[in-house]
Amino acid sequence: MRKTHLMVLAIVLAVAILAVGAVGAYAGLADDHNPPVTTTDMPGSLKYWDTAAIELTATDDEGIRYIYHEFDEGIVRLATIDGSPTSTTLAVPTDKDMPLAVGTHKFKYWAQDVNGNVEAQQTVTFEILKDTVKPTTTAYAASVIRGRTATLRYKVRDAQPTKGTATAVIKIKTRSGKVVKTINAGSKAVNTVLSVKFRCTLTKGTYRFYVYAIDASGNKQAKVGYNKLTVR
Repeated sequence: MRKTHLMVLAIVLAVAILAVGAVGAYAGLADDHNPPVTTTDMPGSLKYWDTAAIELTATDDEGIRYIYHEFDEGIVRLATIDGSPTSTTLAVPTDKDMPLAVGTHKFKYWAQDVNGNVEAQQTVTFEILKDTVKPTTTAYAASVIRGRTATLRYKVRDAQPTKGTATAVIKIKTRSGKVVKTINAGSKAVNTVLSVKFRCTLTKGTYRFYVYAIDASGNKQAKVGYNKLTVR
């Protein structure tokens, strides 16, 4: 009989402890009235060349559930965040937002946490400018032994944007101007020295290689850079 009483008492105590824990947990949720905080990496000038690339980072002690954004009083886009992390980053514009035309745009963004707290909407205005600056190219002299691997160094200079990319094509010509080899260098960073390699099977002699470039905005080079290639 005494053992039964002790068992009943133990069960009652366990239930009471669980109840207190549950109340404490729900009380913790009820006490969370702090909305998330969302920041953006938008540049200080709030100007972009041709296309905007914006990152939204939302943080919350309890976890992020949704991030919202809106362009030009249009459709509100909602991103559902899996796993409810305390910090997460969203890249916008999304494919559904595009394209954003050249000109001025109004952008709103805010977030919601797992407890339903909604952040106040933040609004910024930014401008997309048309990149009309033409890049220029530079080639560096090279020398190679026939049958060996040749390295051709070049550089695409572009003032806008200074950290953009450009697609380059290199053409090797004889003195008479005949193209004897074309190399697609691909899309690479501007304003840095780059190189392409190829196995040189050209006849011994002196050639010129030319660098033709188109930047990410579609502007063709204003001036074609070229230099000497000596095959020994």
